[in-house]
Amino acid sequence: MKKLFFICVMAISYTMGQESVESVRRQIKAVQAETAREVNLHNEEKKRHSDFIEVGRKKVVALNSQNQSLKAEMDSMKVELSRLKEARQKALSSSRFYENKKIKYQEALALAIDSLQHLFQTDFPYKNEDAVNSVSEIAAQLKKGHISSSDALARTVEVFLERIRMGYTTEVWKGSLPLSTRTVHGTYMRYGAVASIFVSLDGQEVFWLTRSPENNYSWKEASQDMEMRTIIKEALKVAEGKTTPKIVPIPVYLKRGELK
Repeated sequence: MKKLFFICVMAISYTMGQESVESVRRQIKAVQAETAREVNLHNEEKKRHSDFIEVGRKKVVALNSQNQSLKAEMDSMKVELSRLKEARQKALSSSRFYENKKIKYQEALALAIDSLQHLFQTDFPYKNEDAVNSVSEIAAQLKKGHISSSDALARTVEVFLERIRMGYTTEVWKGSLPLSTRTVHGTYMRYGAVASIFVSLDGQEVFWLTRSPENNYSWKEASQDMEMRTIIKEALKVAEGKTTPKIVPIPVYLKRGELK
C-alpha cells in the first residue's frame, strides 16, 4: 500500500514536473518572442533616428548653403548700394551745380527782360504801358521761379511781335488829348508806328505827333499852318471812311525835326 501510494505520489510529481517544464518553456518562448519584438522595435526606432539625423544633416547643409548664398547676395547688394550711393552723390552734385547756373541765368535773364521797360517807355506812344507792364510781370514771375526761362523768352518775344504787328495797322478812335493846361476831346488816327494825328470834336484844333532830337515824342499843334491842318483833316476823313478812299499825305517825323 505504501509502495502504491509512493508510486502515485511519484507519478503525480512527475506529471506536475512535466507541466512545470512546459510552462517554463512557454514562458521562455514568450520572453524570447517579446525580446525579439523589442529588438525589432529598437532597430526600427534606431533606423528612424538615423533617418532623422540624416534628414537634419541634409537640412543643415542646405541651410548653410543657402546662408552662404544669401551672404554673397548681401555682399553684392552692399557693393551695388555703395556704387549707387556714390552715383547719387555725383548726380546731386551735378544737379546742384546746374541748378545754381540755372538760377543765375534766370536772374540775369529777368534783369535783361526788366530793362526792356525803358525801351517800350520811349517807343512810339501807343499802348506803351501795356508793353511795360507785360515785360515787368514776365521778369517778376521769372525771378520768383513761377515760369521757366523758355516761357519768359517766348512771352517777351510775343510782346515785341505785338509791337511789330502794330506797325502794319491803322486805327481811328475817340479819345482825349491831355495838354499842359487843359484836355481836348476829339478823334485820334494812328498810321502804323510812324505817325499819329488828332483833331478836336469841333475841328478847330489839329495836332500831329512829332519827336525831338532826343527821341522824345510830343504833340504839336498845327495852329497857323493851314496847309498842315487841311492835310491832317483830310487824312482823318479818309481813315474814318467819310470820303472817297484815296492816297493822302500825313505828317511823318524823320530825324532832327525834319517833317515829310
